[in-house]
Amino acid sequence: MTSFHRRPVLSEYKSIGDQLRLARLESSLSIEQIAKILKTKAEYIKFLENEEYQKLPAGIYGQIFLKKYIDFLGLDYKQIKRAMASEKKTLNHHLPDTFANKVVAKDKLMVFPKILRNVLLFLVVCTCLLYLSFYLKKITTPPNLVIESPAAEKQLQSELSAKIVGQTDPESEVKINGELILIDLSGHFDQTVSLKKGVNVIVITAKKKYSHERAVTRQILVE
Repeated sequence: MTSFHRRPVLSEYKSIGDQLRLARLESSLSIEQIAKILKTKAEYIKFLENEEYQKLPAGIYGQIFLKKYIDFLGLDYKQIKRAMASEKKTLNHHLPDTFANKVVAKDKLMVFPKILRNVLLFLVVCTCLLYLSFYLKKITTPPNLVIESPAAEKQLQSELSAKIVGQTDPESEVKINGELILIDLSGHFDQTVSLKKGVNVIVITAKKKYSHERAVTRQILVE
């Protein structure tokens, strides 16, 4: 993969987005060309340059992409990451507290008759418990995992490589034979794996942060 010599962050520029944009322009490559080299989505690079960090993949996926891109540009990953964290902290500090004026005064609740108040509290508790049960079920249910290629569970071929193409839920962690791979914002992934002569067992797994794991197996016999 093409990369550049590491250089320090250009502190005279106003923002991280400006620095990343300048480094990319110095490479004489477009966003689409770099995205193709890194096998990622061009939107991720645009989000970085526009400082729309909240639109980047969460968790380990975002960290893998960020490191690959910054290393590709030859910038200092740790310094860029610290600067991004500082920008996010500054932004959050200036956000208004939208809930500050929404607290219901306790004395206002006292105007309700005791029975009505108890009924309302009971309904609130039931609603919270119902929501909690649905929420726990949702976060623990394994994500969807559809393998589009290879479509058959067993197949015969002569090539020593195979392209694994599939779809899962966004924010899922996808691994092929235990190796973590990147997925895009819609949950789509496309990864080429090396094969050997004979039977190759390929296990694709998908898992969210708190969910159970879903696994799909493909067997490829290479003649």
